[in-house]
Amino acid sequence: TGSLMDYALPRAGQLPTFVPLFEGTPCTTNPLGVKGAGEAGAVGSPAAVINAVVDALKAYGIDHLNMPATPARVWAVLKAGRR
Repeated sequence: TGSLMDYALPRAGQLPTFVPLFEGTPCTTNPLGVKGAGEAGAVGSPAAVINAVVDALKAYGIDHLNMPATPARVWAVLKAGRR
């Protein structure tokens, strides 16, 4: 085909009138009630990093660590795990 004109796509005048309706559903898992969008490619990497850190800390009895893995948070769980 030479262009989209060859596909006989409907034009605006041939379509019915649309009334846009936005129906929001607030997110219940955060205080802002917002949802993320466009992060699908990045959602796996933070979990992989945290799992790697927890795996490295298993020898110290650590089996869970909340994100972010700041030095202070890692140190706190290490101290708690030694008891």
